[in-house]
Amino acid sequence: MNNVTKRTIITIFVLCLTVVLLSSCENSVKAPKVTKVADMLYEVTFDEYSAEIPDSSVSEEMIGDNTACSSVRNGSFVGRNFDYFMNDCPTFVIRTTAKQGRYATIGVGRLAKIDSKTVEAGLPREKLNLLPWFVLDGMNEKGLVVNSNVLYKSDWGEVPHTGTNPGAPDLNDLILARPLLDNCATADEAIEYLKKYNITPMISEITDLHYMISDPEKTYVVEFYNNEIVVKEQNIMTNYFINIDGIPEHPDGLERMHVLRANYDEGNTMEGMYHLMQRAKYTNTYYVSNGWYSEFGLTYAQLQNISEKDKADLQEAQREYEEELKYIKENGFRKETAYWDTTHNSIYDMINRKLWVTVHERYEEEPHKFSL
Repeated sequence: MNNVTKRTIITIFVLCLTVVLLSSCENSVKAPKVTKVADMLYEVTFDEYSAEIPDSSVSEEMIGDNTACSSVRNGSFVGRNFDYFMNDCPTFVIRTTAKQGRYATIGVGRLAKIDSKTVEAGLPREKLNLLPWFVLDGMNEKGLVVNSNVLYKSDWGEVPHTGTNPGAPDLNDLILARPLLDNCATADEAIEYLKKYNITPMISEITDLHYMISDPEKTYVVEFYNNEIVVKEQNIMTNYFINIDGIPEHPDGLERMHVLRANYDEGNTMEGMYHLMQRAKYTNTYYVSNGWYSEFGLTYAQLQNISEKDKADLQEAQREYEEELKYIKENGFRKETAYWDTTHNSIYDMINRKLWVTVHERYEEEPHKFSL
């Protein structure tokens, strides 16, 4: 064997060994531990996660379909209800630790296609890796709080959505919470951060998102309207545009907006905000006496003169909803259902960095309490 052959063999051996060692190191990185807090509620902490921004194709993994939601800020407190199907889809309290150039955060999120059994058996690594990006509301160590609510697109999908800043890096509005919490200390910084990107809408034909962004000094509602970023100081947000004149054609959440405005002063403590958000819990939708007709997709004109058919539809919905409650009590959540509740309720204390979480309207229990 000549020297050239020996050197070749040694080089190949070293390269193979390097590949094996690198693979071993990669596999030795432990997956974040998922801890059960209560039925349908888990906690997970990420020390490391991919900084690569997912594209809009992950939307079905994150929320799956339309959502409702209500948000309020009063003083140092932000309340948020996430309204969705009453199905077996667990909620996660998601923590990320501080790294150079990245703030520590805590928030609440979900994976739309995952059930409790899958979580108990061990989340697949590829699903677990998505969780940091799937935070629906959260707070960072500076006291910045960010959350999203759904709304109908202003043009019902008829206008091409090129994004807010063509030519800049794309950032889908479904996953704005993560980069804002990681990188911004104040609400004003968050607005400037958004201007650096081409904010693109959800892939849905008719629904999109708007955001409430709060720090201890200010609260903004941020909307993406006619391919522009539109910002307004506003302390309550449900599911219709805030930053346009008048009430839009389909003002989903109009009744919840009225309830939250009428009882707004109640939310000036952690406990008060917790009770205020209970007033807007989504299951109130199904009771005829409440008359929350906007949740049924009626137009604003129809809301001014409710027809007998609409009233009859609500009565039937209440009957079917009560049957669903009976089924859940006896059998647990179905995999799929037509009925919604407030899947999670989050209360944030921006000054003391506290978070209270309740899942599936279990207000008869104490909220689960966390600190950042």
